[in-house]
Amino acid sequence: MMVFAFFLLALLALMFVVAPALLRSFRGTGIRHSEQAQASSRAWYEERLQAVEQDVLDEEDKTQLAEELAAVLLAEYPQVNDNTADANEAASEIPRGESIHHHLPSTLRKPANILLFSGALLVALALGVYTQLGSYGASKIQGAQVVLALSPENDSAELQSWQIVLNAWLADQPDDAPSWYLLGHAHLKLGEFSQAERAFGQAHVFAESDVLVKLYWLQSRYLSQQGALDALSKQLAEEILAVNPNNQQVLEMLAVAAIAEGDAAVAITMLNRTLNTVAQPDRVRATVDAIEALRTSNVLLTNAHALQVAVNVADGVKANPHDTVFVVARPVGGGMPYAVVRRPSWLLPFSVTLDDLVSMSPARPISQADTVEVLVRLSATGTAEANPNDWRWLSEPIALASASDEASSSSPRNLNAVLSPPD
Repeated sequence: MMVFAFFLLALLALMFVVAPALLRSFRGTGIRHSEQAQASSRAWYEERLQAVEQDVLDEEDKTQLAEELAAVLLAEYPQVNDNTADANEAASEIPRGESIHHHLPSTLRKPANILLFSGALLVALALGVYTQLGSYGASKIQGAQVVLALSPENDSAELQSWQIVLNAWLADQPDDAPSWYLLGHAHLKLGEFSQAERAFGQAHVFAESDVLVKLYWLQSRYLSQQGALDALSKQLAEEILAVNPNNQQVLEMLAVAAIAEGDAAVAITMLNRTLNTVAQPDRVRATVDAIEALRTSNVLLTNAHALQVAVNVADGVKANPHDTVFVVARPVGGGMPYAVVRRPSWLLPFSVTLDDLVSMSPARPISQADTVEVLVRLSATGTAEANPNDWRWLSEPIALASASDEASSSSPRNLNAVLSPPD
């Protein structure tokens, strides 16, 4: 595209250069006819001026008529005036009210010279712009964006072809981040995870703030290391979550890595956060089952402040399966929640545990609260904002056991929340 624009600008400049010659060619005949007419008219005025000398007129009338004829002749044909010194002196000053165009040098007043000057300026401008913005080999990778849409099953040959083209291009243009990004996708689609990791890593060098580059670099590193996350990968994951806290892919990677490392608490936290976004029913069911299995196999995760909430709907009432259920532990009377769990309504009835692992903020866990209330809300909008049409259930104030209450440290408080439509 850049090459095409340059040649279009150069062609326009060439037209400006050629135009004067064409104009002179077409106007040549008309100019000759005009000069002949001017010569005839000038001869007539000169003849009349000479005839005055022979007419029978007094000297005063003869002088007046001669001066009038001479004035007309000089006004129309100033070149016949031999007194060029006086003419140059008169032209040295610009009278008020006259256009400055009439006092420019004759070489710049001529249209042909103006066109020639403009054409040369356009050519210089085109070269300058192309040098700054263009690249003489950019046409080689034109259309490389198709890599993003190619299928590894049906277009493997084309993907390999683009790999060759992009590698050759990057050998000369190693700082081209978009080309490194496209090359990374080509390797990733063909299952070449180590090469993909290198390509996305190079793209990240020149585009450190791009979240997509971080995501695909993390994904290629995760696959290259067979599901393990090293310190750099975890750092990338945190940087992505800082921008997009509910990125399901990253949360699942962190959860799987935590399970592999035996850290059930982190795994439960990450899996619970994946349910904050809409997902396929089978993925939701598998995630919920994984959370319950982790809690069951790690009884030490339960603390004295945990609340076990069984959520049901009133008898004879059927909830809309597209709605969302929020289970919230908050200060009595309202305020910033301590812990929140979100589930799709088609899971009803279900049970959830409210504890530090599902806290809204690690700096404000439920274990620091003395008294809470539990609100269960069925939302048609799926947003955290309450609506008068939401189904609700609100508990009485609950005094949580202290951390030293060993009798209840291994079993959460059980609550039975029954949802019903608003009155």
